[in-house]
Amino acid sequence: MLRRILIILLAIFLFIDIVGGAVSYSVARSGPYLPGERFFRAQTNSEQLWLNRLVRAGEPRANSLLDLLERRIDNLEAVLAVEHQSVALAYLDEAFNQAIDAIEAAPEEAQPALRQRLLLLTERTLALLDGLELAEGEMETAVSTLLDKLTTLQTALSSPEDTNIEEIAAIDTDLETLTETEQTDDSEAEGIPTSLDNPLDVPFPEGSVEHNFFPLTAGHDNLKCSSCHTGSTYKGTSPTCVSCHAKDEPHEGQFGPDCAACHSVTVWTAVSFDHSLMGSQDCAACHTPPANHWAGACSACHSDTENFANAVFNHATIGTQDCAGCHTPPANHWAGACSACHSDTSNFANAVFNHATIGGQDCAACHSAPANHYAGACAACHSDTSNFRNAVFNHATIGGTDCAACHSAPANHFAGACSACHQDTGNFKNANFNHATIGGTDCAACHSAPANHFAGACSACHTDTGNFNNANFNHATIGSTDCSACHGAPANHFAGACSACHTDTGNFKNASFNHATIGGTDCSACHSAPANHFAGACSTCHQDTGNFHNASFNHAGLTDCASCHTPPPNHFAGQCSDCHNTDTFSGASFNHTFPTNHEGANNNCETCHPGGNTSSWTCTACHSQEKMDKEHDDENGYNGNNCTQCHPDGREHEDDDDD
Repeated sequence: MLRRILIILLAIFLFIDIVGGAVSYSVARSGPYLPGERFFRAQTNSEQLWLNRLVRAGEPRANSLLDLLERRIDNLEAVLAVEHQSVALAYLDEAFNQAIDAIEAAPEEAQPALRQRLLLLTERTLALLDGLELAEGEMETAVSTLLDKLTTLQTALSSPEDTNIEEIAAIDTDLETLTETEQTDDSEAEGIPTSLDNPLDVPFPEGSVEHNFFPLTAGHDNLKCSSCHTGSTYKGTSPTCVSCHAKDEPHEGQFGPDCAACHSVTVWTAVSFDHSLMGSQDCAACHTPPANHWAGACSACHSDTENFANAVFNHATIGTQDCAGCHTPPANHWAGACSACHSDTSNFANAVFNHATIGGQDCAACHSAPANHYAGACAACHSDTSNFRNAVFNHATIGGTDCAACHSAPANHFAGACSACHQDTGNFKNANFNHATIGGTDCAACHSAPANHFAGACSACHTDTGNFNNANFNHATIGSTDCSACHGAPANHFAGACSACHTDTGNFKNASFNHATIGGTDCSACHSAPANHFAGACSTCHQDTGNFHNASFNHAGLTDCASCHTPPPNHFAGQCSDCHNTDTFSGASFNHTFPTNHEGANNNCETCHPGGNTSSWTCTACHSQEKMDKEHDDENGYNGNNCTQCHPDGREHEDDDDD
């Protein structure tokens, strides 16, 4: 009983441990609680627990701690309008310290990327802290120390040298001592709910004023009461936006207190501003133009107040003013008037130059020829002034001048006249040599044979002068000359006449030997038997001379197997033919008189033939003579020395005792 109770308790503890671990891991992954809330401290403990268990040291640990730092920055942003800033700042400071230590411990090759990410998070935090409004006292001093610490960190990370940042983590901000009172200031204080899933689910107390004057809708429907009502003060809380959002108001008071003029409570980032309400006020009163912007009036280009990117400048409004008054041409630009090319003022890239306007002026006055260019007049090739690449040279204009006057032949080129091959002056690659023009000159006068080439006349094989690869040798032209006069046999080749096998002169691989031509010569005159081969005549097995693998042996009328075959060790001592046939020795089967499953023997020879002795067996080796005599004492004619007299198949009779 006690054991059962212990097992049940153990199962309960195990279940609680598994469920608790799953909840802890889920909370650590999602981070649903904010600083100052009831379960925030448990959440941070879970984060540290799973980070230490699951993330290995080095670069993975550093990246995970940077993720945690980013979460702490998000936490601080989320509590800017409530009273738990000191808790958020303390955990933010600790997250920075852990991230710094992890980055310093990471591999050297991973540190540049990690330090860059830490720099971005540091700059984001400094911008966030700059907007905090703090009461004087310990809190203000601690935050000031944190600002100095992060500014030092920013400077170190921005340095081109790999400055050691580990010492910065040791700077004590005293923020941790301020969190003790914050942690005890729970949501239950003064009866103000701060951690409800949905505050709208809680009814207002009976007799209290309804919240109709400030509807809790859209972005305000999930706020904590303490976000607006601080210090248990309900009445008198201002319903204006700036009363809560003054700390994160980015407009520096330029647009007044009426936030609803641009923002809605649904999503404050979707801003809609009506510029018509501003009257004739100039854009520069609110907008600052970027660097190197045009110095004229904004309305000259920006007529669309909905999208400042839709800017169009009407050049017609400035009359005949030259382009250089506003535009600076790029380096190496043509020095002429802009309007000579740029007639489209809406897109300066649509520039077209009309060469007809400059008359007969030579191209070289404006254009420089590239290196190794033809030295003649540009117009000889470039007749299309809209595209200099459309150049065509008319060779007919230069009469009978030889090609070499302008063109140089490449290395190892044919030494004859260019026109012998290049008939097409439009494309020098269309070259064709007509061998008929040189009569009976031998090929060797121009061509060199490759190494190990046939020593005869080239025309014996190369009859196609258009393609030297189309070579074909006609063996019929050399009569009965033996092959060895031109061809050498490979190593270990058959020593007979080549024509005995090679009858196809077009392909030496089409070789076939006709054994019938050599009469009764024994195979061993040409062939050597492999190791351990049958010592008899080859023709006993090899009848097919076309394929020596087609061998078959006729055992009919032969002596006992042992005259050729040696049984393996521990082989059955009987006659081979009792088990083997001559078709295949592996198909051996023995026909036992008794069933092979006799009393569970199941083909285990040792059951009846102990010691590998298959020549004899006795029933009494398994069946006790004394026991069998007692079982058969009522049988007439029982012979204890001849069991098979009554049991010829080794089976027990139905009328035998079950013993």
